[in-house]
Amino acid sequence: MMLSFELVSLVLLALSVVGKTGASWDPDAQRLEAHGVAVADPRAPSADVARVKAERQARMAASDRLRRALTAMGYRGDDAAARVLLDRGQARNIDYGADGSVTLDLLLDVAGVPGLALPAVPKKK
Repeated sequence: MMLSFELVSLVLLALSVVGKTGASWDPDAQRLEAHGVAVADPRAPSADVARVKAERQARMAASDRLRRALTAMGYRGDDAAARVLLDRGQARNIDYGADGSVTLDLLLDVAGVPGLALPAVPKKK
């Protein structure tokens, strides 16, 4: 009974630390997810042109949240290694607003990333 209590405590601790970064943690998939939003540049000549910059900014915002989550989970790689890791993130649920704004979710698979202290998920019997 004590082992399961300790394991649940570790999982809850990891969730609370990651939750404060703006990212969410899926222990079953070993994946981090962050939401990014960017408004359209009002100086852009059209919504299509504004959308290009807004998508880049939304991805940067989500990457920033993922970087903070990785740091909270114990990742201590240098900036170049972190950039390579974050570039593996996959954008999902991309929503292009009519005004050129963009919202997206960035998912990052962290299974096998060295240096992360991830609690194991107990298997159901």
